[in-house]
Amino acid sequence: MSRIVGDATKLNRDLILPIGAAAMGLLLALPALAHHSTAEYDNDVFSEAEGTVVDVLWRNPHVRLTISTEAFDGETEQWELEGMGVMRLDRAGMPRDLIDVGTTVRFAGNPSTRRSRHMYVTNVLMPDGQEILLRTTAEPRWSENIVSIDRQPIDPRPATSDRPRGIFRVWVPSANEPPAWAADPPLTASARRARDAYDPVVDDPLLACTPPGMPRVISRSGGHPIRFIEREDDIVLQNEYFGLDRVIHMQPGIDLGDREPTPLGHSAGRWENGALIVTTTGIDWPYFQLYGLEGVPQSPAMEIVERFTMTEAEDELSYDLTATDPAVFTRPVIAEGYVTFRWRPGLEFLPYECVIRR
Repeated sequence: MSRIVGDATKLNRDLILPIGAAAMGLLLALPALAHHSTAEYDNDVFSEAEGTVVDVLWRNPHVRLTISTEAFDGETEQWELEGMGVMRLDRAGMPRDLIDVGTTVRFAGNPSTRRSRHMYVTNVLMPDGQEILLRTTAEPRWSENIVSIDRQPIDPRPATSDRPRGIFRVWVPSANEPPAWAADPPLTASARRARDAYDPVVDDPLLACTPPGMPRVISRSGGHPIRFIEREDDIVLQNEYFGLDRVIHMQPGIDLGDREPTPLGHSAGRWENGALIVTTTGIDWPYFQLYGLEGVPQSPAMEIVERFTMTEAEDELSYDLTATDPAVFTRPVIAEGYVTFRWRPGLEFLPYECVIRR
């Protein structure tokens, strides 16, 4: 019978783990850009345990493992391990059947501050001595033989379907930082109360596989690529994340104000000195969410202005965002350089699969 390494009721710091080879593939899917909140996990604390896999769910919105362990008093306990989406696994060629129920594993990561025996896994040590880093910010803990999916080489050859022509190609978001004002956003009193009441473990719509609206579809897209295509006179901003498309109407002077609100809103675009400027209104989505900014409500008056600016080398896009909503913000909020999108030649979209764990 497996045992917890350390005290099951008091999570320990600076512990160690190996894990079964099968679990390696499952947990590699942790991008720098998490698509749902990880705020409940304590990044300053590491704990580890070992046990037997009793359930595996290898689907979006995040991969999940249930591990049965034995506490020091002999009682059986269960750990819930959380990763992120499976797209990086698929792109790395990792088969989805690498782990089986009944596999004995050891695991380590950041414990939840909210829920007992819940963990965001960061490191895995394989039986052959290879250490798998499951998060782009993770540091090696036990081995010099490191395996990291983000360190794998990328084929630089453009695919025929992704020949560069200005902005119209596939872009992948890089890691980003919360805006400086996110720690103390300029919220109205009612918006601040609503944010303080937000519980990401219960209130996050994505936990029920509800497709995200604006701005979350792009501001917290979990590292999924985007693609701009032309469709007649308009531009479609396609997102691998939930397979969502946003139509950007490019006709000068178009009035979208009489249209029914939708989660993605209604977007009008224009070119300005080579940059694509997109103004979105009519948003019917409950939360305004950036990294570091959770549970902020948004009203029907929300207006979001995005700027996509391509570098001179044409291999990166800088993304700026300005949001105005008098019911929520005491002044417009600006996130300059919030995301850098990088061109990924030949990258193909994969189908997004979201399954609710029952």
